[in-house]
Amino acid sequence: MVMISDRAKKVLESNIGLPIHRISELSSNDEASYVKTKTGNKLMFSRKYDPRKIGRGNPLLTRKRITTMSEINIRIDALRK
Repeated sequence: MVMISDRAKKVLESNIGLPIHRISELSSNDEASYVKTKTGNKLMFSRKYDPRKIGRGNPLLTRKRITTMSEINIRIDALRK
């Protein structure tokens, strides 16, 4: 478990709007629902190239290999035809 300072917790809680212990208990579906409620936008990964994200840990972003659910659904529909 990662330990963060009390100051960092307070900043995160004020930005996110939930206590840290509550955030750690959320399922991925609950997290996505919370983000949609707070921002009005659906949580999703973008396939657009962003040079700020290069070398920040996700090789799928740099290789442009993230596939969205809508793209998967399009491929499945094409296979069914």
